[in-house]
Amino acid sequence: MPEVVLITGASQLEAAAAHWQRRPALALDTEFMRTDTFHPRLALVQLSDGDQVWLVDPLAIENLAPLAQVLLDPAVIKVLHSCSEDLEVLQHELGCRPVPLYDTQVAAAMTGQGFSLGYGALVQRLLGIELAKQETRSDWLQRPLSAAQLAYAAADVHHLFPVYLRLVELAEQSGRSSWMAEEMERVLTQAVKETPPTEQFRRVKGGGRLDPADLAVLRELAAWRELEARHRNRPRGHIVNDAELLALVAARPRDREALAAVDGLRPRVVRTCGDALLAALERGAAVPAEACPEAIAQGPPARAERDLIRACRDWLAERARQLAIAPELLARRAELEQLARSWSAGQPALPEALASGWRRDALGSDLLEFVRCWPAEVA
Repeated sequence: MPEVVLITGASQLEAAAAHWQRRPALALDTEFMRTDTFHPRLALVQLSDGDQVWLVDPLAIENLAPLAQVLLDPAVIKVLHSCSEDLEVLQHELGCRPVPLYDTQVAAAMTGQGFSLGYGALVQRLLGIELAKQETRSDWLQRPLSAAQLAYAAADVHHLFPVYLRLVELAEQSGRSSWMAEEMERVLTQAVKETPPTEQFRRVKGGGRLDPADLAVLRELAAWRELEARHRNRPRGHIVNDAELLALVAARPRDREALAAVDGLRPRVVRTCGDALLAALERGAAVPAEACPEAIAQGPPARAERDLIRACRDWLAERARQLAIAPELLARRAELEQLARSWSAGQPALPEALASGWRRDALGSDLLEFVRCWPAEVA
């Protein structure tokens, strides 16, 4: 382990940031807590340039602007592993996401190391080092941090840097560096997209069974819950959980007495949110038929479509073997279902994700031709 520097002061951070901006790449990781809040709370930021490790204590430093400047510096590649949660907490706490980005979990899948590999498994695979994980679920907001916590946090970014260098080497050997860069840009683009409150109803478990009129009511309830959870910085389920939302849609109470009688609705929810829930229910019920959202679920694929999807997955597995890339990275199940439905309708067409970018290069027109030649009598 190289030297580990704990940064707890503004002048320390400014000096370190000046050094970081002279480096071509930085390994980056975060520790955060999210137990009873909507937004994660940043507890520690770890960085390494391959020679030294820094641990930035955001609880001790009021102004993290120098760190944000580094994250936004286009000349410094920021290396993370499975970065979605890190991007979320950095956006919330620092108001930015690291660019350019290099996610080693994605890079591992693109170089044939395996899909969705955990960090420890990837370090073991590429470096032959087994990492300790006993501090994974510890309290990162406690101060002072224990020696074991500091060692664990430092080890994460210390090993991440050589993992990054090895993956870059593997990508160059395979001639896929341009594919890698494109996929990293896609990961960052997806992370920037936020589901608006009016679309949160699509994430309610069990909502796919509702008809359009009920979905209009659920849309109002879920949008209110989202805004309330953000305002109060509490988990969505603490405000009103999914089962309660569906119970409200089914019961459609119009007054406090009927609301209190809804089966499964917690008394605390009625007491603290009753008026807001009744208002949301009223707004949802008033939505005209033409403005109701379409049903979420399209229904399961037909038998012939399921057969074609299985055949496409076998085809993709073989193509992935030829390319030495994780098959899951080539196409998602939803994309194959979309492709199968277009075939069933008599007009086979690749989904946009498969018809553009590096996936177009990887699959070309071959997958579409395979589908077009799939025996029509199967249907």
